[in-house]
Amino acid sequence: MTFTRGLSSPIQSVAAPETSMPGASGAAQPLHPGTWGLTRAEGGLCLEGRSLASLAQRWGSPLFVVHGARLAENVRRFQQTPEGRLRGAEIFYSYKTNPIPAVLQRLSQLGVGAEVVSPYELWLAQRLGVASDRIIYNGPGKTPSVARTVVQSDLLLTHLNHREEIALVAAAAAELGKRPRVGMRVATSDSWSGKFGIPIAGGQALAAYEEAMMHPSLRVVGLHAHRGVAIEDAQTLERFVQEVLAFCDALHDRLGLDVEMLDLGGSLAVPTVLPLNDSPVPLAERVQQRLSIERYLALLIGRVEAHFRRAGRPAPRIFLEPGRAMTGNTQLLLCQVSSLNAAGAGPAHAILDAGENIAHILHREYHEIFHVERWGESPSQTYSLDGPTCSPMDRLRTEIELPRLQVGDTLAVMDAGAYLVSFSNSFCFPQPGIVILDEGRATLARRAETFEDMIDRDLAANDASR
Repeated sequence: MTFTRGLSSPIQSVAAPETSMPGASGAAQPLHPGTWGLTRAEGGLCLEGRSLASLAQRWGSPLFVVHGARLAENVRRFQQTPEGRLRGAEIFYSYKTNPIPAVLQRLSQLGVGAEVVSPYELWLAQRLGVASDRIIYNGPGKTPSVARTVVQSDLLLTHLNHREEIALVAAAAAELGKRPRVGMRVATSDSWSGKFGIPIAGGQALAAYEEAMMHPSLRVVGLHAHRGVAIEDAQTLERFVQEVLAFCDALHDRLGLDVEMLDLGGSLAVPTVLPLNDSPVPLAERVQQRLSIERYLALLIGRVEAHFRRAGRPAPRIFLEPGRAMTGNTQLLLCQVSSLNAAGAGPAHAILDAGENIAHILHREYHEIFHVERWGESPSQTYSLDGPTCSPMDRLRTEIELPRLQVGDTLAVMDAGAYLVSFSNSFCFPQPGIVILDEGRATLARRAETFEDMIDRDLAANDASR
């Protein structure tokens, strides 16, 4: 038996019966594996003809598997110019979302720029050969040393996160005899604020721009607005973009500044990753309601172009910084059942070799989980999926119905390409390896961490081994 292997949009290939959205318990009829291009064969679930179970056996468990074709397809979707629009957006991948050098290099080779938020990420982008004019530097916490590094790198654009950074970067620029292109990060009424950006409300962002424009060592050309909170529907996107465009008008009218580079960040939701809540909307229907990449681009670019056309001003270049929407559904996490504990009331406990040390984000997000060897069999047991660490908080799913599990069985956690690798740690257990699958061929992108790796930087331990 087989089912669809195509790379259609995730919201176009859901084949699940209607069911209640999973609450904290996570109990729900699952989506269809074909949503992610998985097929079913004699050995269980496969990707591009390769048995997932065999990948775990070959490279060890837990294991991240990157789907190369889906990654390339997502890039293509983001880079297209929507029908009826004058041009598309320029795409810069959020390095913090899935910082796997082999993935980042592949994105660069496909024409995607780098959005970095730390000196390490800037170093990594340069190490991978990303040209300076394809790098945007964001993020709070710039020090004098960071300011000098950024200015010296002659980047496409540096965003100043808050007002206190203006003088810092201006001083570094004057000292080095440079005049970097900068923008300010602003916070809309429904975006992240606090340490992120300068609120538009109350004139604070306008005052910051006025100050920045007074420094002759700065070229103020950009505006950065990143919602942070997921953009799931057209109404949310419209409110966000409208507020940013109104501020562009204020900059023009009050300061005579025409924004040349409009960076609208990322935050587009992955359709098949959902918040853990008790929404009465059926799971498959809720997934269908999410914005696709194509619809997101058409609405956003159309709104910007129409606004500046009505205003009689040139439209700025549009920059986007997708993270989870670019790589979230291009990767899965394989893990295996280490032991079973059926003692006590309630679900049996399946203790896995992966937990919050690798997939802590499942504490607040619903990710589909499949039984690799026996998908398609009727669920016969309710389980709590627990991680291997000695912590009562280490649990990936409070309740899930699966075919009966045995020690050594493999589970696949879908949509593992956003913030799982980023926040993986070596708490009690080594971190997993990573393979990239291209046309059925698996290539090791990162070997699994060893015990020796875990203490390699500890001088006393190394001395004791000599």
